[in-house]
Amino acid sequence: MRREERPNHITISASTGYTRRSMLPLLPVLIVFLWIGFYGLDFGTHWDEPSAKFASIKHTLQTGVFLQGGEGTHGATYNYGGVNYLLTWAGLIPEVSHFLFHDPFTREAFSAAISPDLYSDRVRMKVRRIYLVLSALSVVLLYCLALVMGRSRLEAFLAAAVLGASWEFAYHSRWIAPDVVMTQFSLLSLLCAAMGLSRKSNVWFTLAAAAAGLAIGTKYTAALVVPFVLAAATIAGRREGQTIKSILRSSGRLLGITAVVFLVTSPGILLDPFRFIAELKFQQEVYATGWFGYTVEPGLTHLSAILKYFALQVFSPYWPISIFFAGLSVVGLLALLKEFRAFNVLIVGFVTMWVIYFSGQAAMLVRNLMVMVPLLCLAAARGIVLLSECFEQRTGHAVVAILALPLAFSYVWQIDAAVQVKLRRHEEKFVQQFTDYVAKSPSNTVLISKKLANYIQMYGGQSPENVTTNPDVPYTKVAFLQSEGADIYWEKWPANWWDMYERDFGAKEVNLEAYPTFVGNERILLTSTAHFDRLPLKTADLFKP
Repeated sequence: MRREERPNHITISASTGYTRRSMLPLLPVLIVFLWIGFYGLDFGTHWDEPSAKFASIKHTLQTGVFLQGGEGTHGATYNYGGVNYLLTWAGLIPEVSHFLFHDPFTREAFSAAISPDLYSDRVRMKVRRIYLVLSALSVVLLYCLALVMGRSRLEAFLAAAVLGASWEFAYHSRWIAPDVVMTQFSLLSLLCAAMGLSRKSNVWFTLAAAAAGLAIGTKYTAALVVPFVLAAATIAGRREGQTIKSILRSSGRLLGITAVVFLVTSPGILLDPFRFIAELKFQQEVYATGWFGYTVEPGLTHLSAILKYFALQVFSPYWPISIFFAGLSVVGLLALLKEFRAFNVLIVGFVTMWVIYFSGQAAMLVRNLMVMVPLLCLAAARGIVLLSECFEQRTGHAVVAILALPLAFSYVWQIDAAVQVKLRRHEEKFVQQFTDYVAKSPSNTVLISKKLANYIQMYGGQSPENVTTNPDVPYTKVAFLQSEGADIYWEKWPANWWDMYERDFGAKEVNLEAYPTFVGNERILLTSTAHFDRLPLKTADLFKP
């Protein structure tokens, strides 16, 4: 069937149906994604892991009340949905099982069984594995969504491969944080809605509504997916000739299912409503007024920052590659609209609504944008295939291979980043990397802080001749440690500045320009004098005792 003859609705062809064979192309992408994730899982600390998770469980152990509410940063116990609380308990299943079968059934015995290991690295790693595996399902669901939309296995594979190559998506997947898990449930909801349109079965819309409830129960902003589930159900109802009254009744039922699932996972809204609403108001205030260095002017300025992030960072750590695939995603989004299929319009509408919503906020934390990344990868795959269709079949396959080849560089970079995480306690290696890098550019003089000079000496490094600790000597670059920069001046340190540092030497567990205040591992940061002048850290601070 020629492309222009495709029907104006979703179809599942025999060649893209769900069989074991059709899922085989996905396995290499999934295996690589999980291997890199597990290898780099022990990256250190994350400031957001206690809130609504470990802190809430600690409160449960103290009170015996199994409710998400409890102590947390800024009282942020309901800042995320209760799914996070439940997933944290999932990491404690062996301890809970041992208590149930061997200990007295008392709160004191329960607390004694869980508390000693609650904040241990062993438990933290178990919970991180749960989050990583759930996040990895996004790769599977995206592949399936492409098939359900009538795309070839090749295009579905490309969509999954582009997503797997995204370092931004990968490192967010390792956190005990809600964003990528919410993305996975949102993607599941959209997949079920697509199945409902294709199979003409209300069961799929019921599942879509339930998945939306889980997504909201993970992070509340996932409520934005609900209108698109209802829209898909409405389109299906109209195609079957249902009356408006019947469609409204069906929509009410789906909303009820979403609400019930949300309430089951996040009962605090009913059992602890005042604190729950107070926390929601606090979160709304943060995003309405800004959050330290993550503050951005709402509207066009924030929109521009989001688009810049998509273009320069989302698809690859290498700007040219990321820009290339961002361009392909634009081509793919336009192609989806041009096909004028109902579900295509819903997909593009969902991405657009999410961008508009967060463009109106005054704080930009890029993890809020993760839910759009799989859909942009879907569009990028459409763009690749669309360009290949301009050639004959044999040549077209070669074009696909050439266009997809840059993904290999991103995967190699991710492997190297995971290795650097594994070496995070070997500071001498990062010192050596820094001194070697600086020595390769003898025409540039690098001013280093007193603390960094001592750090280099401590770990057996030899400072190159073009390194100085004298601010009166002309210099072109400045180097300092994370612990004397953003760790101290975190309230004013700028975020989302994509060429803030020329290089950073240390564990690569996070995009340090997206999250410059990410504490935990020591790093050596190198920047130009022009950029250094824009930082809150001043030259005099480099030589404080």
